[in-house]
Amino acid sequence: MKRSSSKTCLTVIAAILGLGLAQTAAAHDQAGSLTLAAGTKATDYYVATCFSDPNLGGGAPADNLFFQIKDTSPGGNLVGMTVVNNAGPTNLKAATTIDSDGSDAVYSTGQQIQAGNGDYLITVFHTGAAATESYTFIYHCQTANGTHTGTSINRLSNQ
Repeated sequence: MKRSSSKTCLTVIAAILGLGLAQTAAAHDQAGSLTLAAGTKATDYYVATCFSDPNLGGGAPADNLFFQIKDTSPGGNLVGMTVVNNAGPTNLKAATTIDSDGSDAVYSTGQQIQAGNGDYLITVFHTGAAATESYTFIYHCQTANGTHTGTSINRLSNQ
């Protein structure tokens, strides 16, 4: 009886872990903080890259990068992010979103930049007085029909 119960427990754990992995494949989270030492000018920089992935979206190219941010620190300051994609010398695209209520668990309004495969520059900033502000943002590349595709990120600067 113990063996059967242990087997069932392992099966349930494997199923839960599998669901967690499926969820992380659909979107990416990035956590960070803007430090008091950097003052009001504290800004974190990242570069997210969208690419065709044969394991996601059937290998179709990315159409856009979706993103939104959440302030995870109490206090009066707000956090926001701006994403820029330079799809060519005359086709610069940018969008900004700000978490308008840092005291709740709700993310900012989601934004998209439609610029296909390539690099998207991400700037995370805060408003108001110098303080340490923590944040989490969601980002993921999507095909034209909204299916998740290849997405990676690198932190360039952590203030």
